[in-house]
Amino acid sequence: MPPRKPSPLVWLIGGAALLAAGSLYTPYPAQLVRALQGLPEDDGAVSTPLSDEPGDRPSEGHPSEQPDKPLVHRIPAGSVTPWKPQANFTMPAIVLPPFPPALPQKISTGEFVNVTELIRGINLKTKVNFIPGTTATRDRKKPENYRATFSLDIVVPKAAKGEDLKLANPELPNVLKEYDALLAGAQTSPYYNQLYQNKENRIRNSASSLLKIIDRHNFYDTDTILEITHPQTRRKVLWLQSDMDVVSDGTDGDRLPKMPDAIVNSSTYQPFTTYAWKKRTKQPNPLLASWESKLKTAEASLKKATGTSRTALQERIRTLKLEITDLKTKSYLIAEYDPFIVIPLRVINQSNSDFSPKAGDYAVVVHENRLFPAIVGDAGPHYKTGEASLRLAKEVNPKATIYSRPVSDLSASYLVFPGTAEPDKGPIDYDRLNARCRELLDEIGGIHETARYHQWEDLLKPKPEPLPVPPVDKPGNGKPEQTDPAKTDTPSPVPASIPGTADKPSEPQPQQPPVQPTRPEGTNGASASPARP
Repeated sequence: MPPRKPSPLVWLIGGAALLAAGSLYTPYPAQLVRALQGLPEDDGAVSTPLSDEPGDRPSEGHPSEQPDKPLVHRIPAGSVTPWKPQANFTMPAIVLPPFPPALPQKISTGEFVNVTELIRGINLKTKVNFIPGTTATRDRKKPENYRATFSLDIVVPKAAKGEDLKLANPELPNVLKEYDALLAGAQTSPYYNQLYQNKENRIRNSASSLLKIIDRHNFYDTDTILEITHPQTRRKVLWLQSDMDVVSDGTDGDRLPKMPDAIVNSSTYQPFTTYAWKKRTKQPNPLLASWESKLKTAEASLKKATGTSRTALQERIRTLKLEITDLKTKSYLIAEYDPFIVIPLRVINQSNSDFSPKAGDYAVVVHENRLFPAIVGDAGPHYKTGEASLRLAKEVNPKATIYSRPVSDLSASYLVFPGTAEPDKGPIDYDRLNARCRELLDEIGGIHETARYHQWEDLLKPKPEPLPVPPVDKPGNGKPEQTDPAKTDTPSPVPASIPGTADKPSEPQPQQPPVQPTRPEGTNGASASPARP
């Protein structure tokens, strides 16, 4: 026999009972009942949001009891403010922290090198965590189960000024007469922050693929970059405080047509410098043959290359052809013979700043109490400062080589004078270099008498040919001496000495009996002056 269905009346009674029981546990039973009946609350007021405007506030007090009227009339007229959406809704400004520079979308894997090369100069602290897993079959399929987190903590220095700059070289006030006045008006150059931003970007890119990063020495290689304007003369100076590395590049077939085989056959030696000028002779550049040989090798390899190797070879061939054209038409500084300094690539030749040096501008390097005239000769990496030619480096420290820097601390001051390059480019005029740099120093207050100002000598200047010594007949043969009218023993004038060198004493000559000199008509006994380069 099927079970009987409950009567609808039973459901209705049960629902009413549940509703009554629930009202006993409700904090507002009367309001709930009135809400079900569609009646207003019994306090005679309607809750509305309060504002600062007087007209928006409900009236205070309760209306008089009127039981003979419907309860709905107990709400005072005008006391209910209908809700409407707020017209103006603003959010406070959200300030986000600056984002790090964007990394390249595709990062090369780099070469696999010993990890000690990656971390050289970094204090390394390691921690290995072993976490319980499931099974090797499962765990080996998830790359995140075998991972490493590489984190670098690097303190970025601020630019040194005033007293802090003396920590690098305490002799600076004893070298420059107006050191305190110059530093008082100095401003930190935007190039300083730009330099360290370039360092940070390079480290981020290298660390993202575990390439070798900048070591600690080269990260902390710049103490400051200052922009200084002398208050009276208005002479501008870009001051870089750094260490000193060595650059050995550059060639000039006009002045040095032959170079050592070690340089000619080197795979790393570069014959170019940023400062260059038009060739003045037909003497070929000593590295031209080597570059032409590299071009032939690259063109031969291109015939067999495919894919990315072919693209790289095509780019190399294009570059070699441009460089060969330059070697045929231009001459450059020679680091072993010319004193010059190197300026970061993103600092030199910038047209948006009056303090940006140009190739050829004069500069003075200060180390301890010595000053060395120089010119801006080359552009270097955009993330480091402090490079000088081999000749300048060896004068600062005789132990310097292309593999050994002359100054490892930050005691080298590079005073660059923007806008002072000579209008006509060419080889360094050493007399002009020595005099002009001294004039520029005077325009920023001069130097103390105890400071040592170096005078350069042109090592590639052609030497004057020695004058021929006229032959003299030996006496004692019973015959009178015959004097050649075309020759006289009148002393020849001594050629002018080269600046910076000491005159060499002449070799002693054997004693001869006195001979009466004769001078033919039309001659004065003077020799031609030595040729100038």
